[in-house]
Amino acid sequence: MKSRITALLFLGFISLGVLLGFNMGGDGPTGSKSNTTSSVPPITISPQSNEAVTYLDDFNGVNDTVGLKARGYKVWYRGGGPQGVAATWFQGNSTVFSAYEGPATGYVAANYQVVTGTNNIDSWLVTPRINVGSGDTIAFWSRSPDASTFPDSVRVMYSAVGDSTPEATSWVELGRFKTSVVTWTRASYRTASAGANARFAIRYNVVSGGPNGANSDYMGVDYLTVATGGGGATTCSYSWATQVSGTPNQFLTVSTVSDQIGWAAGVGPTVVRTVNGGTTWTAATGTGITGDVYNIYAWSANDALCTTSPSATNIYKTTNGGTTWTQVYTLAGGFINAIQMVSATEGYAEGDPVGGKWTILKTTDGGNTWARMATEPTQVGTEAGWNNSLHIVGTNMWFGTNATKVYRSTDLGLTWTSGATTGTVNTYAVHYNTASVGLAAGNAMVLSTNGGTSYSAVTNPGTAGNMNGLEGAGSDWWSIRSGNTVYRSTNGAATWTNAFVSGTAVFQDLDFAITGSNTCPSGWAVGNAGVIAKMTGTPTGVSTVSSEVPSSFLLKQNYPNPFNPTTNINFSLPQTGLVTLKVYDMSGKEVAVLLNEVKSAGSYIVGFSAANLPSGAYFYRLSSGNFVETKKMLLVK
Repeated sequence: MKSRITALLFLGFISLGVLLGFNMGGDGPTGSKSNTTSSVPPITISPQSNEAVTYLDDFNGVNDTVGLKARGYKVWYRGGGPQGVAATWFQGNSTVFSAYEGPATGYVAANYQVVTGTNNIDSWLVTPRINVGSGDTIAFWSRSPDASTFPDSVRVMYSAVGDSTPEATSWVELGRFKTSVVTWTRASYRTASAGANARFAIRYNVVSGGPNGANSDYMGVDYLTVATGGGGATTCSYSWATQVSGTPNQFLTVSTVSDQIGWAAGVGPTVVRTVNGGTTWTAATGTGITGDVYNIYAWSANDALCTTSPSATNIYKTTNGGTTWTQVYTLAGGFINAIQMVSATEGYAEGDPVGGKWTILKTTDGGNTWARMATEPTQVGTEAGWNNSLHIVGTNMWFGTNATKVYRSTDLGLTWTSGATTGTVNTYAVHYNTASVGLAAGNAMVLSTNGGTSYSAVTNPGTAGNMNGLEGAGSDWWSIRSGNTVYRSTNGAATWTNAFVSGTAVFQDLDFAITGSNTCPSGWAVGNAGVIAKMTGTPTGVSTVSSEVPSSFLLKQNYPNPFNPTTNINFSLPQTGLVTLKVYDMSGKEVAVLLNEVKSAGSYIVGFSAANLPSGAYFYRLSSGNFVETKKMLLVK
């Protein structure tokens, strides 16, 4: 029999929970913060694939901690503070939404209640060991509750040697994305290296999560596969467009979070950001920053770090989109060149030598505090570094110097070596597409194929100016050299072409990102007089997203929309047949034929470029058999 005291304590707890912002709905520890539901039933999958699936988990069985471990998974909690009332990963809750396929609860889930109060979430689901080949693809379906206003995000990790704990140094991030709040969506990522006993990890990784946090709700993962071949666009088209930054000040640095979110900063201080792909840029200098901003690193629309060096060198952090900035580190006599976070909590900064040692800083609390590492490399002569010239891939870290060398660490700063960059004294920019292949550039460009142990000369883009920016993905590279041109190479820096020319611009930095299921990078280049230009990467032709057989025809709304000038169109076919996808203007005139061929059952993505069309509304129509559907899209140039 419940005593009166117990009942009163229980009621008191409920009242306190409501006041503190806890979701006191009936879903319990495995529920949704937004308390929304979805009535879409699971589909039935009849696999038909041109891929060789080497591993599949449909999550139709038991997905609590015991069930997952019995299948060889590792489950790790690495969130901030003590663990909350929810398990790290747990059985799907069909009252929030049903599984993508199979039984309604046949998926694995994680939610905001894995931590307490307001804390960063970092929940690892590590797969069993899998024999993975170079270029193999991991793919899975994920989603969050309908119309949730508490963003969930996922990072996909890979260890070729099969490490099983988050602290291992072999993990490489394949990509990250925010989960859909509309429907189940498929994400897929390719590996760059083989491993006979490799592991993948799906990380539910959210900054400022928890019951009282601004982010994190509930997310599910279903139908995970590892396959040889397929799984994403292999060919990309790129378009460039100048944008209005709203400032005449010189930009020195830019950080791309996604194709929609970007931050740029420079002289003034000046900080601007966009949350709509650059359609509008708004001031984010706020209060608290002193001095010109030489480097900025952002990981969301709200969270960013930047560095200035007016006398002492400083690091500032914002958690509210740049409204206010808080000084989180200062060092007399130094100059911090660049910052990069490698997780929601862990990050590194590199700066010029102070006291005979290079300045290598580390944070383990999301950038709130920083400390110099005891293993900083010793300064040789008068060597120093350059702003933005730092890059981290997995556990590998590189930074440029003024001394014909690039410093390199393979264990995130615990030990250091260097590689000679004969041909260029200054290395104003360093970028690696993999842990092995990277470029360094100054007055000349050099290539390493062994992770920075050595470098050799390659063709220089253009003919004049210092090469002060590098980006890359796969075999593609982009470079700037203190002028109005962005150069591109598609063959490992053997030859270069002009990718974009912008009047009298003098570009100072560029930064791209690959996010979600789009394997084509997008991002921004910035420079003098507030110049800012966006590159948008779009899959070309028709790429297979999934050859799993859908239950019905589906034509999705193009994304992005509005667009300029490229966009993606996704559709699904439940049966093989002749498919046409055409674009019409407002008068009904056909302006493009994107597809007119027989396609097998499956899900597809088509890239569309309207570079030669005027601004306005257009319609795209999918026809196959008796199915016809038309949707509207808006081109804004």
